[in-house]
Order: sequence, then C-alpha cells, then structure tokens
Amino acid sequence: MQVVPILETCAQVQARVRELRNQPDVRKYMYTSHEISEAEHRAWLDSLVGNPRQSVFVVLQEGIACGVVSLNAINALHKSADWAFYLDSGLQGKGLGSQLEFWLLDHAFGAAGLEKLNCEVLALNQAVIRLHQKFGFTLEGVRRQNVEKDGQRIDVMLLGITREEWAAQRPGMLAVMARLGR
Repeated sequence: MQVVPILETCAQVQARVRELRNQPDVRKYMYTSHEISEAEHRAWLDSLVGNPRQSVFVVLQEGIACGVVSLNAINALHKSADWAFYLDSGLQGKGLGSQLEFWLLDHAFGAAGLEKLNCEVLALNQAVIRLHQKFGFTLEGVRRQNVEKDGQRIDVMLLGITREEWAAQRPGMLAVMARLGR
C-alpha cells in the first residue's frame, strides 16, 4: 500500500478516484449518494489547491488507485481535524481498511501535528464504527436522524481519538497489524 497526495497524482489516477467514489457500495455510506460528474470532481480537485483545511490522499496498490483518505476541517489553532476514507468495494473487508487507519492515525498525530481526530459515520455502517473503535476511537455522541438516505432518517455516530489515546493504543495495534502480515 502506498499513500500519496491526490494533487501529486496523474489525471488517470484522479479519474479512477471518481470511479471509486461512484461505486454503489461506496456511495451508500456517504452523505450524498448521487453519482459525481466529471465537472463536480474537477471542481472538488480544484478546491484542494492551496487549501490548508483539507488534505486528501490516494491509496495505491501496485500503482492503481484503490481508495481515498482525507483530513478535513483541519483547525491549526486547535490542532484538530475530521477524517474520512473509502475503498474500492471489491477490497472491503480484506484488511486494507485497517492498514489505512493505522497509517492515517500515525500521519495525523505525526506529520500533521494534530492533538485530536474526529470522524462521523452513518449508523448503518457498523463495520466501520467497529473498525474505528478497534483502533481506540471513542463514541462521543450521536446526531439523531441527521441524514436522509432513501427516504429514511439515519443517525450519524460521532467518534474521536486524542494523540495520547493513540499513543496508548498503537503498540497493541502494531501487534495486530503484524499478525495480519501488514
């Protein structure tokens, strides 16, 4: 697995990112589930240029884009950010999410210099909620019926982890990652 800033990738990789985002099994866990147009994708990429509040990376396996991970709402004053990720639906449940979460936590509390990391997960995405909790995230709250999906109101789970909590959790997760052969 290689993780590179999206703006440093070629047009082909950036186009593949849009294909991944438009997969039905990816869209169903997003706040917006419409198909992203080329124009919308280009506008999003353009919005990242020089944007200190967002840092987006592409996950590559053998040079092929297979996922995206991002820090969003980066707050330099409070050293906090939100984060999110998605993977090629054909690779979900195979350990890549764990590899990516481990990388992101090290990046957030290392190179990015954060003290607090937050995330929001649709309540129907129990696998990702469990994944975050395995890595030491704490459930901090619920935004009840916060999102409408397919005519139903869906809760959004709010999770967070601090630099100290990750430092305490990391040795155990390093052992788990070693057992997974990562």
